[in-house]
Amino acid sequence: MDAKSQQMETQLQLLKKEQSAAEDFLQDLQRQQNEQEWLAEDFARVHQEERESLELLREVWQGAESRSFGYYLADLQEEEKQKWHKKIQANEEECQQKITACRKNIYQLENQQQDLQKELLQ
Repeated sequence: MDAKSQQMETQLQLLKKEQSAAEDFLQDLQRQQNEQEWLAEDFARVHQEERESLELLREVWQGAESRSFGYYLADLQEEEKQKWHKKIQANEEECQQKITACRKNIYQLENQQQDLQKELLQ
């Protein structure tokens, strides 16, 4: 094998290592994305339980001040829900962007490997 072929072979091995690392990173990102989905589901369940608790408390509370406090708690809960929802959504979008970039990188690495393999076979 001549020096050029040896260099291409070395470069091909490096690209394979890069691709393997990128695929591992992609798996980590997909795991994070799944965790975000579970978090969103858990959050929705907790929010539903909070709403049910507030409804129960409203039925039990009596008097204008108690009802006002109930509405205050409901408003507070809604604000928290919005904050969490925005944060979860932002995390999901960021994770999806990283996954897309990682897939592009893997695709480019695969193309580079194919090009090198073609050169080696010639």
